[in-house]
Amino acid sequence: MKKVLIASLVFAMTFVTSGVATAATVQTDLTADTSGGNAPFVQAKWEANIDKWSDDDAESAGAQFNPTGVKDSNRTISICTIVADPDGVADINNVYADVFWPEGIAVGPDHEKLPSQTGSTGAGCGLLMQEDELSVLSKTDGIDLFCNKVRHNNNGLPTFGNGYTYDMICKADGTLQKETAKVYCVEKDLSYEDPAGMYTVWAVAQDKNGKQGTLSNQFEYLPLAAIETDFSNVNYGSVRLNTEKIINGNLEFLAGDGLATIRNVGNTRVQVSVEQDDMKLGMTGSVYNVSYKARIGNMESDWKPYAPYEETPLMDLLNLSETDEIDFGITVHKFPPNYAGPYTGSMTLSATSVEHLTCNPQD
Repeated sequence: MKKVLIASLVFAMTFVTSGVATAATVQTDLTADTSGGNAPFVQAKWEANIDKWSDDDAESAGAQFNPTGVKDSNRTISICTIVADPDGVADINNVYADVFWPEGIAVGPDHEKLPSQTGSTGAGCGLLMQEDELSVLSKTDGIDLFCNKVRHNNNGLPTFGNGYTYDMICKADGTLQKETAKVYCVEKDLSYEDPAGMYTVWAVAQDKNGKQGTLSNQFEYLPLAAIETDFSNVNYGSVRLNTEKIINGNLEFLAGDGLATIRNVGNTRVQVSVEQDDMKLGMTGSVYNVSYKARIGNMESDWKPYAPYEETPLMDLLNLSETDEIDFGITVHKFPPNYAGPYTGSMTLSATSVEHLTCNPQD
């Protein structure tokens, strides 16, 4: 048998494509920075409800919040900001929110001042209310919050800094997507008794060398006139003809003790008004057979007389969160001859906002 030997030849070939580089050399350089770097800067900031994107009046620019109108019940809001740093977000050390009381508004009277003056008790008057440290959100949460929820549901909410816009922050190669900026948020409580007005908020971003970037805006705490009583009826008891009967209140807010107490649970000072029907005592000619009076406090000069069906503002005002006694008086001038009772009726107490106390120039 013949053996056939097959020889294989392998050719090695090299292909060169003219004009195309297969590698590039790029020069790198740096300069030692001994100045401590550049300060961070705030691209945007806003306040919102606890969901971080809505407020109580989305049609208006900025944020507006309603108080609770319930004693000791706080309104929780969120404060958020977007912060970048030329030296990288890793250089951002802390982000703070400084909230300031409304300018020119005193929280309460200072009785150490002259009687002709009003002023603050160490709060209000544009002073610093509170400083809180913000926490960073994840990239995904930050983009979803600002670029989706805020941008598409409450577009006018944020204040922008340094000429920034939604597009610059939210585009495909924007600052949040490239992680050259991050979103920071914190929750803050507003008390039911914090005064209505414009609150200033500063976002303060601080780097590891102590350099700071800031941006400020305002939110409005909307006014609410609200009162609360510890009684649901006024029992005048046995009343003699043409003899004034006084029903006194007290300062202890305690339901069921039979003594009338009233308190301010809104965020404005209020004037209380009273209106009462004739309790089925009727009229003689054009004159009601019954007359009333009421007062808040215990000053003789605070008594305010009123006739049935007349809404009558009372003299003494209720300051923020103030609790006071309310007293009532009745005089029956004639009992209807054709009606022996029972004499029952209804009373309405209402509240109207009045001006806040103002601050002294030195406050």
